[in-house]
Amino acid sequence: MILVIFFSTIHSLLYSSSVDTTSIIDNIYNYDFIKATRRLSGLSEKEPLRYNALKLEVQWWMAMERKDKERFSEFLESLDQFEKVEPSDLSSIISSTYRIRYYACTNKKYIIPVLFLKVQRQIDMAENTILKSSNAEEQELFVLYKSFLELVQNSYSINGFLTGYEINDELIGSIESLIRNGSYSNRTIGRYFLMKYYLDIEKSRTKALTYLKELHNQYPKNLIFSQLLTNK
Repeated sequence: MILVIFFSTIHSLLYSSSVDTTSIIDNIYNYDFIKATRRLSGLSEKEPLRYNALKLEVQWWMAMERKDKERFSEFLESLDQFEKVEPSDLSSIISSTYRIRYYACTNKKYIIPVLFLKVQRQIDMAENTILKSSNAEEQELFVLYKSFLELVQNSYSINGFLTGYEINDELIGSIESLIRNGSYSNRTIGRYFLMKYYLDIEKSRTKALTYLKELHNQYPKNLIFSQLLTNK
């Protein structure tokens, strides 16, 4: 399951909205897709980027729920559409992470290292712009994705083994800081990222359980969190 749902909290691009996006997020992660879609209608014209990103998240979790080929096709169509809506540095990074988890889920993991190169170029090009011009929560989001992507990338490359634990500890520290001090949505992202990192990369279930239990309590109807919690 490594990377299959690594990036599942992508929705947290979407805050500061006239619509209660926190409730939409809760609906998605509790598998209430009908209610989430109904609430999304308030975003469609006013905030197309947020609308398309949340729509993408709904379709991803619906596809993961059943592992249905038709739903994965619908997800890919929405992903293509998302990439056309108000393209920006941040949305390009988010889109690439969706590609990574799709390839992981469909046994095309051999493509992932190539995508890491693309994502790294996007991060390098976008970092100064995003950190200078974006609002505080988008800056938090960028730091979360940058830190997590570098953690995962280190696990794929020999360079990751050569860097030792010091750099990884610094990246983990950045995520933990946002879990303590970030926005509600970004705290959820941070918990999810560290849960998956410890579970699938470090292979430390003990460390992962802290975050997994918090996520399960927050989203008790999420089948993936329930399965991960009961797996020994």
